[in-house]
Amino acid sequence: MSKWLSKYYSVLKVTWIQTLEYKANAVVGLFAILSGILIEFMIWDRIFLASGKDTINGFSFMGLMSFIFISLIVGQLKSSWVTSFEMIDLIRTGGLNKYLIRPISFYTYHIMIFIGVNSLFFIVYFFLLLIFPFIMPGYLFQEIIQIVLFIPALAASIFISYSIYFFLVCLAFWFSEVKSIVLSYNLVNIFLAGQIIPLSFFPDQVRYVISLTPLSLLVDFPVRIATGMIESDGIKDGFLMIVMWSVILMIINKIIYSIGIRRYEGYGA
Repeated sequence: MSKWLSKYYSVLKVTWIQTLEYKANAVVGLFAILSGILIEFMIWDRIFLASGKDTINGFSFMGLMSFIFISLIVGQLKSSWVTSFEMIDLIRTGGLNKYLIRPISFYTYHIMIFIGVNSLFFIVYFFLLLIFPFIMPGYLFQEIIQIVLFIPALAASIFISYSIYFFLVCLAFWFSEVKSIVLSYNLVNIFLAGQIIPLSFFPDQVRYVISLTPLSLLVDFPVRIATGMIESDGIKDGFLMIVMWSVILMIINKIIYSIGIRRYEGYGA
């Protein structure tokens, strides 16, 4: 077990060191968050003024801005489409061969790469979340328990998101062009996971369909914990759903990867 941890920790460490060479990426990511919230601010400001209401769907204007702010951050942290593109290229060009002849997991190796690549964003966004309650008190992390529950919910969001991307990557064993599928999923996911608009604004039928998928766990669930907009029963159900979908996705990915490897011919190696 210690050798396994040491092996993949080394991958994470090397990737993190390489990522530190590109500190401007963190600045770009921060700009994306701030520009995104500015656009949302202008749009919803007009909507609230036009409606003449102080609250819409249970959100005050500042409460909604806080919710969207944390949603944008969580959405950025769980996206792994760039890593997915690299994995797809490895399957298409024969680069997967080196993972088959060495004692290393294609799945675990790249989740370490994903965490390492995003480590700068984790650090920057952590400090952003740290100062936010002081800038806008009463909207985020009002109680310690919210922080305690938010951290595992966010970690689970990242894991489930990566697992979904890995499933899409494995389609490259059967199809020649999978990047368009990954990109399409990424665009749809931005809306249906609640990254741009809270899921409570969606029609009941749409919310019901989304609840049958792991999408609501990717952004909406951890954000509702952070903002205190979820009851204890909802938290319990959410974590049960996390465990269920984590197990289901691990089983599906193990099966589809095993079948895909049998079709893999290593062209381009």
